[in-house]
Amino acid sequence: MRELEPWDAASSEHRTIVSAGMKRDFVLSLPQGAKQRERLPLILAFHGYREDADKLRANSGLDGADAVVAYLNGVGNAWAPAPYATTTGEQDLAFVDGVVAQLEGEFSIDRARVFAAGFSNGGGFASFVGCQRPQEFTGIATVAGAFYQRVSEGCSQIPMKHIDFHGTADPVIAYNGGERHETVYDSTAEMLEEAAVRNHCDARGEDVEVSATVTEVDWVGCDAALSHYRIAGGGHIWPGGASDNSGLVPAGFATDALLKFFGVDRA
Repeated sequence: MRELEPWDAASSEHRTIVSAGMKRDFVLSLPQGAKQRERLPLILAFHGYREDADKLRANSGLDGADAVVAYLNGVGNAWAPAPYATTTGEQDLAFVDGVVAQLEGEFSIDRARVFAAGFSNGGGFASFVGCQRPQEFTGIATVAGAFYQRVSEGCSQIPMKHIDFHGTADPVIAYNGGERHETVYDSTAEMLEEAAVRNHCDARGEDVEVSATVTEVDWVGCDAALSHYRIAGGGHIWPGGASDNSGLVPAGFATDALLKFFGVDRA
């Protein structure tokens, strides 16, 4: 009887690809046995404006997922279609397509578990990816997302699983919406209302007080699940991440919640 090949250790590496005529790079995190195992989940993660893949990796702790995780770097530390991005939506989507194609060619990826997650500008881009690639992605997670109105223009009406996190005292992307870079961005309520329509939800469920500072809002009767966590007094941060010293949520809070929502185990 042939012995089974031993699993490789968990690992990470920086990679570069050429996409839309540009050299693009990302950080790849692999779980134990990535080359030996079948049907692994894939998570693409997008950093905030003026940040990078390494910072999101450190803050989010998504390496703890039992999944292939790719942290992509935006050109000029930004993602389209935000007003300050130097790339177009098509160029950034081509980068996403290229990374997904490379990883699917190299690993056994479960096509029913391909996700996008992002913080701030990267949260807006994760939503844009969900709008523009609804048949390639299973769900999205948006954290303190910057939902400039161009993000949802021409959005597919195919339902998309969506989990969102936002602090009510966010000084950068206000919970109740506003304007930055001479461009209007949606309030959290407006964004969630659009998502509820897209997901064919029947109604908003009752608010659930998870703790004194966290309220969970879910929608019922949806064709794809929709969930939101409102952090009272929360700032512009990945809740429970390495940089979150607020004490408003437990360590690992947002990452634990989004992985559970996605149906992805901890490593």
